[in-house]
Amino acid sequence: MNIFSKPKYYKPGIGGSLVILLILFFLGGIVSMVAAFIAAAINGELSMAAKTVSDPSGITSILSGKLSLIYFFQMIIPVLFIWLMGNSYSHDPMKAPVKVDSPHLGKFNFLTLGILLLLMTLGLSWVLDPVTSYFPMPDNFKEMFESISTRPVDTIVSVAIFAPLFEEFIMRGTIERGLLSKGSVVLAILWSSLLFGAMHLNFWQAIPAFVLGCLFGWVYYRSHSIWAVIFMHFVNNFSSIALFWALPEMDPDATSRENMVQLTGTDMWYWVLVGGGALIVIAGIFLLNKYLPKKPQSFKPKEILLADTSNENTAAL
Repeated sequence: MNIFSKPKYYKPGIGGSLVILLILFFLGGIVSMVAAFIAAAINGELSMAAKTVSDPSGITSILSGKLSLIYFFQMIIPVLFIWLMGNSYSHDPMKAPVKVDSPHLGKFNFLTLGILLLLMTLGLSWVLDPVTSYFPMPDNFKEMFESISTRPVDTIVSVAIFAPLFEEFIMRGTIERGLLSKGSVVLAILWSSLLFGAMHLNFWQAIPAFVLGCLFGWVYYRSHSIWAVIFMHFVNNFSSIALFWALPEMDPDATSRENMVQLTGTDMWYWVLVGGGALIVIAGIFLLNKYLPKKPQSFKPKEILLADTSNENTAAL
């Protein structure tokens, strides 16, 4: 069964999107912590759990190596909420669905679009680097990068697989799609991007997440391909992991510019990457704007005529 068959009926507005985010943080957070402690008990780590009563550092020991487990259970809760809401709406034959994924690629095919989106995502990550360098990397991310060599599977599954799948389904496939079906394209892209930045809970991620979210949101609007933005999100996250994996001598406490100077002896190549990234992004936006459909209609709810409600094919649009 298509996992998007029920969620397409749920088109949340501003209020509904805030409910989704609250469920993610609070209910999802509780469930994920319970899952982590159950896993700790199964692995015989209850002594560490007892230690947390007097020593909070014990929590870190319990959570160590369970990033993918925690992330999965936190994100699956809002996804289930979206599915249930879609299921409740799907019984109303007058509610026209808007598909989560309905690709219209214009003059692109999946290969050419994928190559262009890959280059644009990498380019934008370098363009944003001078901004993010003003904010300190959170300690949990320093620990994550330092553990890449010891727990690569856990890191890759959570950061490069689960994050793109769950976050894009929620932010673009549900929240932005819901707002696009109601009206303003600008509001839909900016609001979903703002929530995307806010959900990271730190400026080091929030600012680039907002900007990347605007690009992801625009690409999703113009292509209506959820897999296109999942791919872009994967490229952004996996490239960070791959960089630290390939260059273990990089200092997580240093900025990219400082690391580049340490590796090459000059910051010239850093600014070449920033400038080259800007050119790639500008060229990519020009090409996408020219060759993707200008005003896609697939996000607009289709009217279902009363006479057609008995038609199963019509109800399953």
